[in-house]
Amino acid sequence: MYNEAPLPLFTLLPPFYDKPLHKNATWYLKRIEGEFSIPIRKYEYLKWPFDNDVFIINDKIVFRFPKTQQARSHLQYEINFTMYLNDKVSIQIPRYDYVSKRSDFAGYFIIPGKNLTYSVFNSLSRKNKEKVVNELVEFINVFHHINTNEFETYKPARREDFIEAEKRIEKELKHRLFPKLSKKEVDIIKSFYKESKEYLQKIQHLTPIHGDLYAWNIIWDKKTAKPGVIDFSDYMLSDPARDFEVFYDYGAEYAEMAYEQYKGKKDKEFLKRAEIYYKTHGIYTLLSSLLGARISFNYAYKYYFKKKFNL
Repeated sequence: MYNEAPLPLFTLLPPFYDKPLHKNATWYLKRIEGEFSIPIRKYEYLKWPFDNDVFIINDKIVFRFPKTQQARSHLQYEINFTMYLNDKVSIQIPRYDYVSKRSDFAGYFIIPGKNLTYSVFNSLSRKNKEKVVNELVEFINVFHHINTNEFETYKPARREDFIEAEKRIEKELKHRLFPKLSKKEVDIIKSFYKESKEYLQKIQHLTPIHGDLYAWNIIWDKKTAKPGVIDFSDYMLSDPARDFEVFYDYGAEYAEMAYEQYKGKKDKEFLKRAEIYYKTHGIYTLLSSLLGARISFNYAYKYYFKKKFNL
Protein backbone atom coordinates (compact mmCIF):
# COMPACT_ATOMS: atom_id res chain seq x y z
CA MET A 1 0.00 0.00 0.00
CA TYR A 2 2.67 2.52 1.01
CA ASN A 3 6.01 0.76 0.52
CA GLU A 4 6.83 -0.49 -2.94
CA ALA A 5 10.59 -0.37 -2.38
CA PRO A 6 12.70 -3.53 -2.71
CA LEU A 7 14.09 -2.77 0.74
CA PRO A 8 12.12 -1.60 3.79
CA LEU A 9 11.92 2.12 4.40
CA PHE A 10 12.16 2.80 8.08
CA THR A 11 14.12 -0.03 9.75
CA LEU A 12 12.98 1.04 13.22
CA LEU A 13 12.33 -1.38 16.06
CA PRO A 14 8.94 -2.82 15.01
CA PRO A 15 5.99 -1.83 17.25
CA PHE A 16 5.23 -5.43 18.20
CA TYR A 17 5.26 -6.00 21.95
CA ASP A 18 6.52 -9.47 22.86
CA LYS A 19 4.78 -11.01 25.85
CA PRO A 20 6.87 -11.70 28.99
CA LEU A 21 8.42 -15.15 29.27
CA HIS A 22 6.72 -15.75 32.63
CA LYS A 23 3.68 -14.30 34.37
CA ASN A 24 5.35 -13.28 37.62
CA ALA A 25 8.74 -12.14 38.85
CA THR A 26 9.62 -15.22 40.91
CA TRP A 27 11.08 -17.24 38.03
CA TYR A 28 13.39 -14.40 36.99
CA LEU A 29 14.55 -13.67 40.53
CA LYS A 30 15.35 -17.34 41.15
CA ARG A 31 17.43 -17.42 37.96
CA ILE A 32 19.39 -14.36 39.09
CA GLU A 33 19.96 -15.70 42.60
CA GLY A 34 20.79 -19.18 41.33
CA GLU A 35 23.32 -18.04 38.73
CA PHE A 36 25.07 -15.28 40.65
CA SER A 37 24.29 -15.78 44.37
CA ILE A 38 23.10 -12.19 44.65
CA PRO A 39 20.98 -11.57 47.78
CA ILE A 40 17.96 -9.69 46.44
CA ARG A 41 16.75 -7.14 48.97
CA LYS A 42 14.83 -5.02 46.49
CA TYR A 43 13.83 -5.24 42.85
CA GLU A 44 11.94 -3.32 40.20
CA TYR A 45 10.34 -5.17 37.29
CA LEU A 46 10.18 -3.06 34.12
CA LYS A 47 7.48 -4.48 31.88
CA TRP A 48 7.38 -1.78 29.22
CA PRO A 49 10.48 -2.79 27.14
CA PHE A 50 9.38 -4.42 23.88
CA ASP A 51 11.84 -7.27 23.53
CA ASN A 52 13.29 -7.78 27.02
CA ASP A 53 12.04 -8.40 30.54
CA VAL A 54 14.13 -6.02 32.64
CA PHE A 55 14.85 -6.15 36.37
CA ILE A 56 16.71 -3.60 38.46
CA ILE A 57 18.18 -5.40 41.46
CA ASN A 58 19.01 -3.59 44.71
CA ASP A 59 19.08 -0.27 42.80
CA LYS A 60 22.46 -1.36 41.42
CA ILE A 61 22.29 -3.98 38.68
CA VAL A 62 20.17 -4.13 35.51
CA PHE A 63 19.30 -7.63 34.29
CA ARG A 64 17.88 -8.21 30.82
CA PHE A 65 15.98 -11.34 29.80
CA PRO A 66 15.39 -11.40 26.01
CA LYS A 67 11.83 -12.52 25.29
CA THR A 68 12.35 -14.40 22.02
CA GLN A 69 14.70 -17.17 20.96
CA GLN A 70 16.10 -14.94 18.23
CA ALA A 71 16.93 -12.22 20.76
CA ARG A 72 18.44 -14.74 23.19
CA SER A 73 20.62 -16.15 20.43
CA HIS A 74 21.90 -12.67 19.67
CA LEU A 75 22.57 -11.61 23.27
CA GLN A 76 26.15 -12.92 23.43
CA TYR A 77 27.02 -11.00 20.26
CA GLU A 78 25.63 -7.84 21.84
CA ILE A 79 27.62 -8.44 25.04
CA ASN A 80 30.81 -8.91 23.02
CA PHE A 81 30.07 -5.82 20.97
CA THR A 82 29.56 -3.58 24.00
CA MET A 83 32.85 -4.88 25.43
CA TYR A 84 34.53 -3.93 22.15
CA LEU A 85 32.84 -0.52 22.11
CA ASN A 86 33.60 0.29 25.76
CA ASP A 87 37.26 0.63 24.86
CA LYS A 88 36.50 3.14 22.11
CA VAL A 89 33.96 5.60 23.54
CA SER A 90 34.28 8.11 26.36
CA ILE A 91 30.69 8.10 27.61
CA GLN A 92 29.22 5.36 29.78
CA ILE A 93 27.58 2.38 28.11
CA PRO A 94 26.63 -1.02 29.58
CA ARG A 95 29.47 -3.34 30.57
CA TYR A 96 28.10 -6.81 31.23
CA ASP A 97 29.67 -8.22 34.38
CA TYR A 98 26.97 -10.87 34.80
CA VAL A 99 26.30 -13.37 32.01
CA SER A 100 24.31 -16.56 32.61
CA LYS A 101 25.88 -19.92 31.80
CA ARG A 102 23.56 -20.35 28.82
CA SER A 103 23.99 -16.70 27.78
CA ASP A 104 20.21 -16.32 27.84
CA PHE A 105 20.21 -13.35 30.22
CA ALA A 106 22.78 -10.87 31.47
CA GLY A 107 23.30 -7.92 33.78
CA TYR A 108 25.37 -4.77 34.16
CA PHE A 109 25.87 -2.18 36.87
CA ILE A 110 23.33 0.55 36.37
CA ILE A 111 24.45 3.71 34.61
CA PRO A 112 23.69 6.45 37.15
CA GLY A 113 21.22 9.19 36.29
CA LYS A 114 17.80 9.50 34.70
CA ASN A 115 16.41 9.12 31.19
CA LEU A 116 17.17 12.29 29.26
CA THR A 117 13.63 12.97 28.07
CA TYR A 118 12.68 16.26 26.45
CA SER A 119 11.51 17.71 29.77
CA VAL A 120 14.76 16.75 31.52
CA PHE A 121 16.84 18.09 28.63
CA ASN A 122 14.82 21.30 28.61
CA SER A 123 15.60 21.84 32.31
CA LEU A 124 19.36 21.85 31.68
CA SER A 125 21.45 24.97 31.32
CA ARG A 126 22.42 26.01 27.81
CA LYS A 127 25.98 24.92 28.60
CA ASN A 128 24.87 21.42 29.58
CA LYS A 129 22.53 21.12 26.59
CA GLU A 130 25.46 21.82 24.30
CA LYS A 131 27.60 19.40 26.28
CA VAL A 132 25.03 16.64 25.76
CA VAL A 133 24.97 17.31 22.02
CA ASN A 134 28.77 17.44 21.79
CA GLU A 135 29.29 14.18 23.67
CA LEU A 136 26.54 12.33 21.81
CA VAL A 137 27.96 13.45 18.47
CA GLU A 138 31.39 12.27 19.58
CA PHE A 139 29.86 8.89 20.45
CA ILE A 140 28.11 8.73 17.06
CA ASN A 141 31.30 9.71 15.24
CA VAL A 142 33.15 6.82 16.85
CA PHE A 143 30.30 4.38 16.22
CA HIS A 144 29.86 5.33 12.57
CA HIS A 145 33.57 4.89 11.90
CA ILE A 146 33.76 1.31 13.17
CA ASN A 147 35.36 -0.89 10.55
CA THR A 148 32.53 -2.63 8.71
CA ASN A 149 34.31 -5.98 8.59
CA GLU A 150 34.84 -5.88 12.35
CA PHE A 151 31.24 -4.82 12.88
CA GLU A 152 30.00 -7.77 10.84
CA THR A 153 31.52 -10.21 13.34
CA TYR A 154 28.94 -9.05 15.91
CA LYS A 155 26.00 -10.02 13.65
CA PRO A 156 24.34 -6.62 13.16
CA ALA A 157 20.85 -6.38 11.73
CA ARG A 158 20.45 -5.30 8.10
CA ARG A 159 17.79 -3.37 6.24
CA GLU A 160 16.44 -6.50 4.59
CA ASP A 161 15.73 -8.00 8.02
CA PHE A 162 12.80 -5.59 8.34
CA ILE A 163 10.94 -6.47 5.14
CA GLU A 164 8.33 -8.78 6.68
CA ALA A 165 7.87 -6.57 9.75
CA GLU A 166 7.12 -3.52 7.63
CA LYS A 167 4.61 -5.46 5.53
CA ARG A 168 2.81 -6.39 8.74
CA ILE A 169 3.00 -2.80 10.00
CA GLU A 170 1.22 -1.54 6.88
CA LYS A 171 -1.60 -4.03 7.47
CA GLU A 172 -1.88 -3.08 11.15
CA LEU A 173 -1.98 0.62 10.27
CA LYS A 174 -4.90 0.05 7.92
CA HIS A 175 -6.91 -2.33 10.08
CA ARG A 176 -6.13 -1.19 13.64
CA LEU A 177 -4.84 2.37 13.73
CA PHE A 178 -6.63 4.20 10.92
CA PRO A 179 -10.16 3.40 12.20
CA LYS A 180 -9.27 5.22 15.44
CA LEU A 181 -8.04 8.39 13.73
CA SER A 182 -9.76 11.21 11.90
CA LYS A 183 -9.69 11.31 8.10
CA LYS A 184 -7.33 14.29 8.32
CA GLU A 185 -4.89 12.35 10.52
CA VAL A 186 -5.03 9.29 8.25
CA ASP A 187 -4.30 11.51 5.25
CA ILE A 188 -1.33 13.02 7.12
CA ILE A 189 0.15 9.56 7.70
CA LYS A 190 -0.46 8.45 4.11
CA SER A 191 1.11 11.64 2.77
CA PHE A 192 4.04 11.20 5.15
CA TYR A 193 4.63 7.64 3.91
CA LYS A 194 4.51 8.77 0.30
CA GLU A 195 7.01 11.58 0.89
CA SER A 196 9.26 9.36 3.01
CA LYS A 197 9.54 6.83 0.20
CA GLU A 198 11.12 9.48 -2.00
CA TYR A 199 13.87 10.11 0.54
CA LEU A 200 14.51 6.66 2.01
CA GLN A 201 14.82 4.77 -1.27
CA LYS A 202 17.83 6.85 -2.27
CA ILE A 203 20.20 6.15 0.64
CA GLN A 204 23.67 5.86 -0.85
CA HIS A 205 25.79 5.15 2.22
CA LEU A 206 25.24 2.59 4.99
CA THR A 207 27.28 2.54 8.18
CA PRO A 208 27.34 0.85 11.61
CA ILE A 209 24.69 2.55 13.78
CA HIS A 210 23.21 2.19 17.27
CA GLY A 211 19.76 1.82 15.71
CA ASP A 212 17.60 2.92 18.66
CA LEU A 213 19.15 6.20 19.70
CA TYR A 214 16.33 8.29 21.11
CA ALA A 215 15.68 10.20 24.33
CA TRP A 216 14.67 7.25 26.52
CA ASN A 217 17.96 5.48 25.75
CA ILE A 218 20.06 8.44 26.85
CA ILE A 219 20.94 8.73 30.55
CA TRP A 220 21.87 12.04 32.17
CA ASP A 221 24.03 11.94 35.29
CA LYS A 222 23.50 15.23 37.09
CA LYS A 223 26.46 14.67 39.43
CA THR A 224 29.03 14.27 36.67
CA ALA A 225 27.11 16.30 34.06
CA LYS A 226 27.68 13.53 31.53
CA PRO A 227 25.35 11.50 29.30
CA GLY A 228 25.35 7.73 28.91
CA VAL A 229 23.79 5.47 26.27
CA ILE A 230 21.91 2.20 26.84
CA ASP A 231 20.07 -0.50 24.83
CA PHE A 232 22.39 -1.80 22.13
CA SER A 233 20.19 -4.70 21.07
CA ASP A 234 19.22 -3.05 17.76
CA TYR A 235 22.61 -2.07 16.34
CA MET A 236 22.66 -2.49 12.59
CA LEU A 237 24.24 -1.60 9.28
CA SER A 238 21.97 1.13 7.98
CA ASP A 239 21.40 4.81 7.26
CA PRO A 240 23.62 7.00 9.50
CA ALA A 241 20.78 9.54 9.73
CA ARG A 242 18.89 7.02 11.90
CA ASP A 243 21.08 7.90 14.87
CA PHE A 244 20.17 11.59 14.61
CA GLU A 245 16.59 10.95 15.68
CA VAL A 246 17.67 11.63 19.25
CA PHE A 247 18.52 15.26 18.46
CA TYR A 248 15.03 15.88 17.06
CA ASP A 249 13.73 14.65 20.41
CA TYR A 250 15.36 17.79 21.82
CA GLY A 251 14.59 20.15 18.94
CA ALA A 252 15.62 20.85 15.34
CA GLU A 253 18.15 23.42 16.57
CA TYR A 254 20.14 20.66 18.27
CA ALA A 255 19.90 18.36 15.26
CA GLU A 256 21.50 21.10 13.16
CA MET A 257 24.14 21.71 15.83
CA ALA A 258 24.97 18.00 15.89
CA TYR A 259 25.13 17.78 12.11
CA GLU A 260 27.75 20.52 11.99
CA GLN A 261 29.99 18.41 14.24
CA TYR A 262 29.30 15.11 12.48
CA LYS A 263 32.40 13.61 10.85
CA GLY A 264 30.74 10.91 8.78
CA LYS A 265 29.55 11.16 5.19
CA LYS A 266 27.00 13.93 4.74
CA ASP A 267 24.40 14.64 2.07
CA LYS A 268 21.79 17.33 1.52
CA GLU A 269 18.90 15.08 2.64
CA PHE A 270 20.58 13.72 5.80
CA LEU A 271 18.63 15.80 8.34
CA LYS A 272 15.38 15.35 6.42
CA ARG A 273 15.75 11.59 6.78
CA ALA A 274 16.57 11.96 10.48
CA GLU A 275 13.33 13.92 10.92
CA ILE A 276 11.44 11.18 9.05
CA TYR A 277 12.74 8.55 11.49
CA TYR A 278 11.76 10.82 14.39
CA LYS A 279 8.19 11.15 13.11
CA THR A 280 7.94 7.46 12.25
CA HIS A 281 8.71 6.70 15.89
CA GLY A 282 5.54 8.62 16.74
CA ILE A 283 3.43 6.49 14.39
CA TYR A 284 5.00 3.26 15.62
CA THR A 285 4.47 4.16 19.28
CA LEU A 286 0.82 4.98 18.63
CA LEU A 287 0.33 1.69 16.78
CA SER A 288 2.14 -0.24 19.52
CA SER A 289 -0.43 0.96 22.06
CA LEU A 290 -2.98 -1.12 20.13
CA LEU A 291 -0.69 -4.17 19.93
CA GLY A 292 -0.07 -4.87 23.61
CA ALA A 293 2.59 -2.30 24.55
CA ARG A 294 2.54 -0.86 28.07
CA ILE A 295 1.44 2.59 26.94
CA SER A 296 -2.08 3.94 26.61
CA PHE A 297 -3.46 5.01 23.25
CA ASN A 298 -4.33 8.47 24.58
CA TYR A 299 -0.83 9.04 25.96
CA ALA A 300 0.85 7.84 22.76
CA TYR A 301 -1.54 9.95 20.68
CA LYS A 302 -0.82 13.15 22.63
CA TYR A 303 2.86 12.86 23.47
CA TYR A 304 4.20 10.92 20.49
CA PHE A 305 2.00 11.25 17.42
CA LYS A 306 0.65 14.79 17.87
CA LYS A 307 3.90 16.13 19.33
CA LYS A 308 6.14 14.73 16.61
CA PHE A 309 3.80 15.87 13.82
CA ASN A 310 3.12 19.27 15.43
CA LEU A 311 -0.65 18.71 15.37
